[in-house]
Amino acid sequence: MSENAPSTHPEDTDVPPSAQDDSGTGAPAAPSAGRGTLRDVADSLGISSAVALRALRGMDDIRPQLRARVHDEAERLGFPLEELSAADDHRGVVAVLVNTMRNTWISDLVRAIRIELAATGRSAIVVPTRRRIPEYPVAADTEAVQSLVQLGVDGFLMVSDLNDMDSVLEATGDRPFVGIGCSQDFVGRFDTVRIDDVVGQGLLVDHLVSLGHQDIAHVGGVGATVARERADAFRSAMERHGLGEHARVEPGDFTEQVGQTAGSMLLRGSQVPTAVTCANDVTAVGVLAAAREAGYDVPSQLSVAGYGNTSLAASGIAGLTSVDPNSDRLGALAAQFLVERVSGHEPETRDVAVAPSLVARRSTAAGPRPASTKRKRISVD
Repeated sequence: MSENAPSTHPEDTDVPPSAQDDSGTGAPAAPSAGRGTLRDVADSLGISSAVALRALRGMDDIRPQLRARVHDEAERLGFPLEELSAADDHRGVVAVLVNTMRNTWISDLVRAIRIELAATGRSAIVVPTRRRIPEYPVAADTEAVQSLVQLGVDGFLMVSDLNDMDSVLEATGDRPFVGIGCSQDFVGRFDTVRIDDVVGQGLLVDHLVSLGHQDIAHVGGVGATVARERADAFRSAMERHGLGEHARVEPGDFTEQVGQTAGSMLLRGSQVPTAVTCANDVTAVGVLAAAREAGYDVPSQLSVAGYGNTSLAASGIAGLTSVDPNSDRLGALAAQFLVERVSGHEPETRDVAVAPSLVARRSTAAGPRPASTKRKRISVD
């Protein structure tokens, strides 16, 4: 598939109807199938989120006909109009808790969160929570979380799993709490908006198998529960294609350095894979570096795929095939859930698995042809 080829979208994810994402494709859907975000409303009418918000607020610079269309579309898509604020209404601040600021996927999420929160008169601050102390290799900065509570933040959004989660939750007190892109371990403890990694890894393996690859490895599985879940999803996808015996997982976390080390281990082994999937795009960049050092051409000798569809993947240097987790929807839905909690709504704990899509770029290409499909050479006397 060429670098400019359209994304491949899966079917809806298999989650309870009350929590199911509307499509996983980013396209607007009817209220009965899910809830709409500000971006959904804007995209359905071909306008920007800023124009859609001004229209919903009844601003005079928006034509009456457009204001009516936007309002009708918001109702059709199930956008929570009851939480809409006036332009000059500042209702509070939400804290976004992250492990690190190095992952560019976080910036995509934060942008979506801020757009959705702006509609309710709220703003967001991003707070790294990871700190190192002598007693523990990695710990959460619960003092920073407690300070945020004392400053009066409305609630907390957590991006991916944090360390010392029990301590973090205790530090947040009674403030509303929503997880984004976290592991399934937290489903039921608080509202969660997750990436459907079973679908995501399935898309990657389907793509590579369709290109003729069988010896496919995965770099990941350590450092976080999400990494283990993605590694398990990779194994399941390989088994679905009857390639379970070829599924190898080289231990790696979400960092470029460890990705490069894992990639070097794979390429120096007795049986080198023809394709590698990775826990995220940063890890995949490390594998690309390992391939370059080992003298492997990507993609003619080795296909490499990431996860997250970040700016790293889309850059001209990497041109990395990657899974797009639909960050706009992840961030917007999580922001809506938190605002509802802040506003006093007490629904049952919710879990939404947002279906990702595949973006194919130049880092993946056709693998070796299976022996059974190779043409036999016919000699002519």
